Formats: sequence, C-alpha cells, structure tokens
Amino acid sequence: MDTRKATDLADREVRAEKTYRQAFDPALPEELKAALTGLTCALSVVDVLLADDAEGPSAVTVSKLRYITLHHVLSSLRKLDKEYGPRLRLSARALLDEILTAPTSVRMDQAHRGFRNTLVHYRPEQRIQEQLSLNQPLYGLVDVYFPGEGFPSLNAEVAAHLTDVAHRMQAWSGW
Repeated sequence: MDTRKATDLADREVRAEKTYRQAFDPALPEELKAALTGLTCALSVVDVLLADDAEGPSAVTVSKLRYITLHHVLSSLRKLDKEYGPRLRLSARALLDEILTAPTSVRMDQAHRGFRNTLVHYRPEQRIQEQLSLNQPLYGLVDVYFPGEGFPSLNAEVAAHLTDVAHRMQAWSGW
C-alpha cells in the first residue's frame, strides 16, 4: 500500500449498494449488513474450512475457535436484537429468536465469562488454578466452568450449534 497514492483510489464501489440492499433485512443500515456478512463468513470459515482439522492435535485449537467465534456472533446478534429487533420483519425476528433462544445459545450466554475470557486472552482466574490439569483438554477449563460437562460433549454441542447458526445466517443473508 505504501506505493499507492491517495489519488489512485476512488470511491466507486457499486456492488455493495446493490448487494446490501437485498441482504438480511431492509430495516438494517448498510454498515450493519456488512458486519452481519462478516459474522456469517466467520461462522462459515470455522464450520467448513476447519472441519477437516478438528481431530488429533488440532482438536483443542479448533474447539477454541468454534467457541470464541460462536460466542462473538451470539453476543453481536443479542445487541442487534436489542437495538433493531422491533423494526425487523417478522421472519427476521423469528430467526433471531430461534438462534438466541436455542439451548446452546442460552447456555453460552449464562456461562461464566471466565471461560471465554481465558480462551481469548486472560490467565485463568486465581480461584480456579488449582482445579486445572495439564493432562486435560483445555487444561480442564470445561470441567470448571461447565460442571458435569466434558470437553468432548461440549465440543460436539458447540460444533453442531455453530453449523446451525451458520446455515441460518446464510439463509437470512439471501445469498
């Protein structure tokens, strides 16, 4: 980019206007439709491109990516619903409701933020460090933050829900 001059760039994007006009819901601004497109792409990348690498040495990493991506998308959809929900078409409101009230969505919303925060960028909370083990997937964080749940079952649940949300978002986008 350092070889480009500002005069070389022109604001001539004509596809986005047509594409976003037809995408998602007419009540949403173009910028939000672009963000929803990005969220849909993120879900699809994790769901489709990483699916073949979800076993063996990469299983824990793919699991983290699934959880973090799905958590981020659900959090964004909750904010969208709060801000724009009443203005959306009935079909869009129903779709958001189906996604946000699904048992896995509710469970992830109610889960302790410490799990998500540890996966993303924080050290484990001091109060749980003694409960962790180097011999367990994710060091036993699943057992601590999701009592009675194991890594394999949570991983399968999140993977299935991520796929479902990705398909619903793609259908909503109209593409």
